Amino acid sequence: MDELRTLYRYRQLIAALTSRDLKARYRGSVLGFFWSLANPLMLLTVYTLVFTRFFPRHDISLYPLFLFAGILPWSFFSAAVLESTNAISGNAGLIKKVMFPAEALPIVVVLSHLVHFVLALPVLLVAMAWFALRHEFIFTPAIFLTPVLMLFQTVFVAGVALIVSSACVLFRDLRDLVANMMQLAFFLTPIIYSMTAVDSQWMRALLHLNPMTPFVLAYQDIFYFGHMPGTWNAGLIVVYTLVSSVLGFGVFERLRDTLAEAI
Repeated sequence: MDELRTLYRYRQLIAALTSRDLKARYRGSVLGFFWSLANPLMLLTVYTLVFTRFFPRHDISLYPLFLFAGILPWSFFSAAVLESTNAISGNAGLIKKVMFPAEALPIVVVLSHLVHFVLALPVLLVAMAWFALRHEFIFTPAIFLTPVLMLFQTVFVAGVALIVSSACVLFRDLRDLVANMMQLAFFLTPIIYSMTAVDSQWMRALLHLNPMTPFVLAYQDIFYFGHMPGTWNAGLIVVYTLVSSVLGFGVFERLRDTLAEAI
């Protein structure tokens, strides 16, 4: 609770740092923040072309929409976690200031990528509308659950970012390990394939040990299948979010005193 109070007390600083990070990211860019729309739009175009023309998937109808519904939340998670590996060590000057809350730095990274995620959602909605006009696809009230799901995912990602950012200060090789693990985790998450295609019960159980699996399945339920996430996945989302946040703040608090010395 003390950590949450600290973050709330420095909420204006966190907002200012997030705004600075977003502006610095697109400084000198012609399109600026429109890249947040352009990137997922190009991604959707490429995947639609590849999986409808070159390598058509007949087992999943409207495969580009299915794929895109899983890729967007995965991109939010992977980009935020990968960038958080350098969140503290890359801001040594701020960390060494006595009153600066070090946990704000990974939180800023997560919020910055949350903004990109939010800005990319209209592309997904437009894609849904396009498929609704051309195919048998309808919008359902389940889509209004999206903000709640995004809130849970943001808290979950923040917990992972706190662990990774503090641990990478002490173990520099962890950055490369995290990058490689992300590539493996992508294929252990049902993004490019459907969970129903996995026949083995023990393999399904193994895939559910991947914390991102229930999140991706929930987004696919809302944006592709058009129904509320299943009770089992919803329960896992709550559990993984609680575990991530508790471990995140716990690990960060334990390593806090060594961060300034280790940088």
